Amino acid sequence: MHDPGHAPQRQAPAESNDAPSGAAPPRPGHPPRPAGPRTRGPLLVGLSLVCTLVVAAAGLALVQRLSPPGSGPATAASAPGKATEPEQPADAAPTEPSHAPVEYSDFSDDGVVMRYPREWATVYVIVDATAEDSGVLSNYEFCSPSGDHRISFTVFSLEGLRPRTAREYQRDAETVFLMEEPNVSDWRRLALEDDPSAPSGWDASRMEATYRGGDWARPDRWMLWRYALATEEGRGYHLRFDVPASEQEEYAPVVEEVFDSFELVL
Repeated sequence: MHDPGHAPQRQAPAESNDAPSGAAPPRPGHPPRPAGPRTRGPLLVGLSLVCTLVVAAAGLALVQRLSPPGSGPATAASAPGKATEPEQPADAAPTEPSHAPVEYSDFSDDGVVMRYPREWATVYVIVDATAEDSGVLSNYEFCSPSGDHRISFTVFSLEGLRPRTAREYQRDAETVFLMEEPNVSDWRRLALEDDPSAPSGWDASRMEATYRGGDWARPDRWMLWRYALATEEGRGYHLRFDVPASEQEEYAPVVEEVFDSFELVL
C-alpha cells in the first residue's frame, strides 16, 4: 500500500549484466580474486562462539531453576572471629524472646503465709469499721511495677455469719463486686467449680472470669478467684489474681504458684 498523502516513487531501471561497449576487457592472466576463502573462516568462528555462549547461558538457567533455595555458593564471607548465622526463610515468624523465670518472696502475717513475685509491691489495705463489722481480719494487695497485675486476699471470720458453702459465698461476692465497681463491664464468668487444691476438710471453690475494667491502663482483664472456708477453725478467705487478658497463659504458672502456697496460720 502507498501512503495516500505521497505520490508513488518511481523505481530505477535495473542495471544490465552486460558490460558497456566502451569498457576495456579484463586483462588476461589477472582474474579477480574470489572473496569466499578469505571471509568464510572468521565468520564460522564467530558463529561457533555465539552458539557456545547461548548453550552455556541456557544450561546455567536450567541449573538455577532445578537447584533448591540456598544450595548455591555463599555470596558473602563472614567476618573473622564471628560465626556465620543461618539465614531464616523470608516467611519465618521472628522468635519471641523467652521470659525470665519468676523469683518469689515469702509473705506472712498473723494469719497468712504465701509466696508472691519478688518485684511486686506489698500494700496493706486498712480495715475500716465497716469491714470489721463484716468480720474482715486482714486485707492485702500485691502489685506489679507496671500496676497492671494484682494479687489480693482477704481473711475473714465466720463467727456470727449465716452458714453457707464456698460457692454461695462466691456468688454473693460476685454480685457485690459488680454492684460496687461501676467501671466494670462485659463481665463473663467462664467457670465456677469446687477447688480440690484446698486443704482436706476445707470447703473451697474457684471462679474464672473475664471482664473490661475502665480503671485499668489495660482494660481487658482475666481473673481467677478462690473462696475457701475452714468451718471448724471459724475462718475463711478469698484470694484473687487479676492480670491483662492477653497475658493469661504467661501468668498461669505464677497464679498456680501463688494459690498453692497460700495457707492460713491457725
